[in-house]
Amino acid sequence: MLYQFHSQEFSQILPIQLWMFGVNHLQEPVRRTQGVPYFQWFYCVKGQGELILNNQRSVITKGQGFLIYPDQEHVYQAISNDWTLHIAAFNGPLCAEILTLLQMGQSGAYHFSDNSVFEQHIQKLLWLYENRTNNQTLSYSKECYDFLLDLSRCITHTHEFTYSHENPFVLKVVSWLEENYASPISLDELAKAVNLTKDYMCALFKKITGETIIQCLTSIRIGHARQFLIQYPDKKVIEIAHMCGFDSPSYFGKIFKQLIGMTPERYRKNG
Repeated sequence: MLYQFHSQEFSQILPIQLWMFGVNHLQEPVRRTQGVPYFQWFYCVKGQGELILNNQRSVITKGQGFLIYPDQEHVYQAISNDWTLHIAAFNGPLCAEILTLLQMGQSGAYHFSDNSVFEQHIQKLLWLYENRTNNQTLSYSKECYDFLLDLSRCITHTHEFTYSHENPFVLKVVSWLEENYASPISLDELAKAVNLTKDYMCALFKKITGETIIQCLTSIRIGHARQFLIQYPDKKVIEIAHMCGFDSPSYFGKIFKQLIGMTPERYRKNG
């Protein structure tokens, strides 16, 4: 459910101003070519959806979220029928500076190491809304600042797994790869899923995107590996490799360094 505020409800202008929040919102498709005039934070409660931003596509699942800056073109939509989000939208004269200081200096997908933080603050906003008085401006602003402060301690900016593409065939192929990247991939199975012959499917994908399906799959796998290296600091690199569909740890390390410019171990340390 979404809870929106009207400008007359705010008695004063503060550095951070809450404009809207949502609790367990079953997300409908959103496409905004001009963006919106405020910052938006989203957290995935369940299901799977996609964010398309800056010509990059990120798959958003439970335990992940995304931040969108004002006036930025974006698309987000469900992949599964149960994609459910918590939402907080805010603005104010110091928002950009505060977000930059809190390591939220760019729009994009983020991973949450503590899944309770967003939930706790959304519930606090809901409590404030249900028990509101005539002047709640300061209370909302304080809670919004506390929310961002706590959020900064448990988020990691994640890699956009693949670019955006409007072609339905490409989106279908990429979505199938996203769903199956952790398992051995059969191009015959993929061809059957998209109802094309394998050779024609591969040629068409290369013609439209400029890369092969295997290159796309590798990008997806490495994208997830970057996320998991930060998300699971106690897991060994060999475990991360297997989680992302790589049978050979040495090959995983080679490809990771080739694409990211450093070894998985150094990436984890730097993250």
